[in-house]
Amino acid sequence: MSFLDGLYERLVNRMLEKLSHMKNVKAPLFVDNYTLMTLMATAERAKTGLPLSEPLGSSRDFRDFQDLMFVPAMFPSPDGTQVNTTVTLGRQAKKPLVVPVPFMVSAYGYGVSVSKEIKVALAKGATLGGTATNSGEGGYLREERQNAQRYIVQYNRAGWGNRPEELSDCDMVEIRMGQGASAGAGYTIKADDIGDELMIHLGLNHGQDAVMPWRFPGMNNENDLRRMVRELKEVTQGSPIALKIAAGDVERDLATALHSEVDVIVLDGAQAGTASSPEITINNFGVPTLYALVTADRYLRQRGVRDKVSLVVAGGIRDAGDVLKAVALGADAVYLGYAVLFSLIYTQLEDLDPGTSPLEMEVYTGKQTQKLNIDEAAQSVGNFLRSTSAELSLAIRCMGKSRLDEVTKDDLVALNREISEITGVRLAYEPQDYRNR
Repeated sequence: MSFLDGLYERLVNRMLEKLSHMKNVKAPLFVDNYTLMTLMATAERAKTGLPLSEPLGSSRDFRDFQDLMFVPAMFPSPDGTQVNTTVTLGRQAKKPLVVPVPFMVSAYGYGVSVSKEIKVALAKGATLGGTATNSGEGGYLREERQNAQRYIVQYNRAGWGNRPEELSDCDMVEIRMGQGASAGAGYTIKADDIGDELMIHLGLNHGQDAVMPWRFPGMNNENDLRRMVRELKEVTQGSPIALKIAAGDVERDLATALHSEVDVIVLDGAQAGTASSPEITINNFGVPTLYALVTADRYLRQRGVRDKVSLVVAGGIRDAGDVLKAVALGADAVYLGYAVLFSLIYTQLEDLDPGTSPLEMEVYTGKQTQKLNIDEAAQSVGNFLRSTSAELSLAIRCMGKSRLDEVTKDDLVALNREISEITGVRLAYEPQDYRNR
């Protein structure tokens, strides 16, 4: 918990304590295990009688990378050392996706999540930062493709932006089976929230709702999934095919992924954000990213395919430290989500009307989307990504190395026994035997 979070909690608790001791109240209104957020959610359910949906990610405090620390080398890399941070995704594919850095811009779908202005800014920013961007569930967007040097298109259950000519014009296709925040649930966007341009993009008629099914039509088992993967490889003429799943029963799901012959596996942890998902899935489903990552890396190594299948993780990755720790624990690359979205908009927050949520400038249904300066937003994203890249190189040199693929869990120590048991990283406070090293 950050200092601001702690301050906010203390202020809220003080306010609730005062409310609970009002003179006309016979019994306390609140109990200790109810936060203000929980009370507001309860009130909303009482008001509507419908499942509660929320933006962003989980409000729970999961174990993450904070209790892991890198070990500095006594002899860092010499002055002038060039650090290679390049990663190759889909090494077995005919046309692997080569990215100069081990991080990419996460999936935000046009219309189903954010505005077209945001999508173009993210594409431009990703190009400035030397990495790839992901279309999200809105599928292929021409303006995004035009501004993205490296473009990943999500193959979604509704078929939006998934025509063969669109899929073939990308650098990787990502089959979107599940998501950390939504657990793979379907959803409906009402026609009243769909503008004419988005309606055409999604292939809808006037007055028609946009419906994301809970399953791909005709997909009922692992053989159906394998057939889809093979068809997509033909359509794309050899681009890598990725499978995005919500982190859950990791080993079982990875077995299915390997059977389907995908090139890349994307694990979306329980911390993963969302434009809108049911509160019950956001806070009660899935495995945190750290847990899922170490389980996946171990399983792929046991199966003898770790050098054949690429592993990408998403959910709760905040900065260069998290990126490098994820790589050390076995990830080939990560998706950066909320950090990128915040960097995109932060210089323009003062342009919002007083009291207006920043989401009004980002989400498709926001009332302030036209105020976004796309080029300024793209520059901010590019700056954040370049800073992250520079910090990665600096950290790798501090370990006395010159390549990203030289960084392993042996370069880490754990600050407590629980995180050591989860990750297999040695404890910082236990003595080591260096006689045979």
